[in-house]
Amino acid sequence: MQIFFDDESQLAPARVEVEQLDNGGFILRSPEPLGPYARCVGEWLEKWAQETPDALYLAAREGDGWRELSYAQVRETIGQLAQGLLDLGLSSAQPLIVLSGNDLDHAMLTLAAMHVGIPIGTVSVAYSKGRKDYSKLTTILNGFNPGCIFVITKIQPGLKPFKIVVS
Repeated sequence: MQIFFDDESQLAPARVEVEQLDNGGFILRSPEPLGPYARCVGEWLEKWAQETPDALYLAAREGDGWRELSYAQVRETIGQLAQGLLDLGLSSAQPLIVLSGNDLDHAMLTLAAMHVGIPIGTVSVAYSKGRKDYSKLTTILNGFNPGCIFVITKIQPGLKPFKIVVS
């Protein structure tokens, strides 16, 4: 099996231009012109869901096995989730906040929010687990002014004043 990075034709030349700034800072630029690129991550998903719908896109360990999702499965789920987020009235003024571990549900919710332009913030579960004082979590959440908080783990008392969706 050939490793992608072993094929130098697949890599841009290692060149960089440096512009020194008067304040001691600098700007790095590649002299290589920028080629065609996708407008957003959602375009990649659309492309691969059409071209290779059954190919593996996301996978994670669950119990003794793996939870595997194809491009087509993820595309369908993201479409449904994205519509649900829009139906909740989320926006840049009231973004989605995810309070969960790093798992496939979190990944798909993030992709769904990105797909329809809804800002998403992730808050570590460490701010909600095993605490008697939720002031840090409340301060973080109030700073976001969330329209909805998605929680995968057990709801903690510190979240009571917020609209919560639980998986």
